Amino acid sequence: MHHEYRIEYLSCGNEPGRRMAIPVPDVRTALIVAEINMPGGSAELWDGDRQIARLQRRPGTRSAFWHVS
Repeated sequence: MHHEYRIEYLSCGNEPGRRMAIPVPDVRTALIVAEINMPGGSAELWDGDRQIARLQRRPGTRSAFWHVS
């Protein structure tokens, strides 16, 4: 089965509020990319047109956890 994973989040940088999408090869890489690129708030993990999870960082911490939809 072919997967087209990507992480989507709202930009906090040069273009605040712009929806950003980063293609990733697998779920493990998606978690790493979200950790690096997401200073706060939440991101979504997609496989094609299906949202499969939401990553949300707890305010004031560097920890993150998944909310599966």
